[in-house]
Amino acid sequence: MHSACRYIEALPQDHMVVKLDFTNSCNSIHRRDMLHSVHNRLPELYTYCQSAYVLPSYLFFGPYVISSEKGAQQGDLIGPLLFSNTLQPVLSSLQAHLNLGYLDDVTLGGPVEMVASDVADIVNAGSKIDLSLNAAK
Repeated sequence: MHSACRYIEALPQDHMVVKLDFTNSCNSIHRRDMLHSVHNRLPELYTYCQSAYVLPSYLFFGPYVISSEKGAQQGDLIGPLLFSNTLQPVLSSLQAHLNLGYLDDVTLGGPVEMVASDVADIVNAGSKIDLSLNAAK
């Protein structure tokens, strides 16, 4: 937050700051992408994550049974890590001077053309893992 405030205070005329939010992100991201990311970036956790996420889990609501096949399971303490680990390569590839991410919130700052290009890259990369930006925010 302090980095963003300092950046905004010294914002040049031809620069901009944009705050992005993904829609229902933790429940939308593909589990195969989460597992692939863990395998590549956190291999010591892969066996645990694979045992927890390779098959759908079932949620019970009264007489209804819902198959949960996307995202981290609610209450899983490493769920935020799994989401962030999957999104990190996208954030690392961006060019914006200010690039801050916390779970499904991303703040970018820089020249207008650069930020616009990064937003397009986020939309494109997000669609590949079933994430979409919440345009209302």
